[in-house]
Amino acid sequence: MSKQANLIDRIVSSPFFEKAMVKAESVMANDKMGLLRIVQHSLKKVSELAAQSNLTVVRLLNHYVLLFSEMIKAYVQGRYKKLPAVTLVKIVAVLFYFVSPFDFIPDVLPLIGFTDDLALVLWVGKSIKHELDEFEKHANV
Repeated sequence: MSKQANLIDRIVSSPFFEKAMVKAESVMANDKMGLLRIVQHSLKKVSELAAQSNLTVVRLLNHYVLLFSEMIKAYVQGRYKKLPAVTLVKIVAVLFYFVSPFDFIPDVLPLIGFTDDLALVLWVGKSIKHELDEFEKHANV
């Protein structure tokens, strides 16, 4: 097993990601405005990271968070209905995980604190690549 796969497995099975999944499922079922709030928090955090660093990994993280956010906004506004519920839950869980300062690798640790966030965002981005491509075609993002 590769180091990245091992890290992802450990993150996904962590109580931190489990909590993010529970929050995501609850928001999906009961609080559409909560979807927009998590988008707002995610965009704020990624813009703060981008302002602090011009690293390629931060730009990649920024790209995915922006794309995930656009998908959620389009879904909530009814402009994009092709998004499978399981995909939306994955995205929302990753955004909850991303904004939480207390996760598998705490964000307060300099430089390495967002390694788990990046790994999880990239993993979900790759796992829903088809949906992302379809959304980008539809929305001209």
